[in-house]
Amino acid sequence: MFTAGVADHPECNSDKAFVYTRVACLIPDDYWKDRMLYGLAGAALSVFVYLYTLVYFDYIRTVQKNLYVDYDIKTITAGDYTIEFDVDRKTYAHWQQHYYDKTNILPEAAQFRQFIWKELETICSAIPNQGFEVDETDVKIAQITMAYDNAKVIDLLQRRGDIIKTEKWDKVAAKNA
Repeated sequence: MFTAGVADHPECNSDKAFVYTRVACLIPDDYWKDRMLYGLAGAALSVFVYLYTLVYFDYIRTVQKNLYVDYDIKTITAGDYTIEFDVDRKTYAHWQQHYYDKTNILPEAAQFRQFIWKELETICSAIPNQGFEVDETDVKIAQITMAYDNAKVIDLLQRRGDIIKTEKWDKVAAKNA
């Protein structure tokens, strides 16, 4: 039993005492090369798994993106078929001369809207199938909204509103004319 320097501590000499020692571990040269090879193999395997995972997630992202585009092509939203066009004065004058019916109870703007509606449906239905539709059917337009250049009218109404707001009643009649 080891007793040097422990006379002052009787608990160190009991049956329950443990002695811990630390000894440096020396790796023989022939094992050192094997350990380096195993470390290199482990690092290479880790890099391979990382790159494989990276490529796999990129593949999944690309597939999902293509599926979303495919879904977007198969669905119809207002933005897919929204068009805007200007009607010049010559076109409108031609419509008034050839298609406007003064005896019709619909106002002129409503008749022009119906004319545009029917013409667009006819033109769009004449376009051959591009392969996106399942069957060939006539194109039906869901909604047409007409907008007019009313900037001058809106400006005059705002000026009239300012006159009314300031209670200048004598100038209101002049603005109404």
